[in-house]
Amino acid sequence: MRLLTIAISFLLITGCGVIDEVNQTVDYGKKTKDYISTMAGYQDDVSNYMNKEQLTEQDIKDIKVLIDEVEAEIKEFNEIEPPSVASGIHDEIEAKNNQVLEATEEAKRQMNQGQFDASAFENLEIAKTLAELKAYKEQIDQVMN
Repeated sequence: MRLLTIAISFLLITGCGVIDEVNQTVDYGKKTKDYISTMAGYQDDVSNYMNKEQLTEQDIKDIKVLIDEVEAEIKEFNEIEPPSVASGIHDEIEAKNNQVLEATEEAKRQMNQGQFDASAFENLEIAKTLAELKAYKEQIDQVMN
């Protein structure tokens, strides 16, 4: 009888671990989907500036705000602890995020020196990297199903 109680207790404890892992995976998937949607919105915003022939002073101010928002979103996402099943995808997204952070730092440097133009986003591959982040949405969908 005691052995049966121990076995049932063990199964309940390990079962809770599995449930926790599933909950963490679902939570991570939701956060990642939200993050990718947010970044896709930033990609659209960046594209608006790339399509302009001449940037105004207000455009530059708006771009600086946009860059600050992008950087904050990236840093917040990079701090998420992924479940083990999604660690590979998270590492890939984090690598893309770091590319965007490098590009935003370069864009800010150019703006501070008065050398920034709309093509800088394209040359710094910010838009391309943001677009690549969208591809991870499908991978997250697969992990969650």
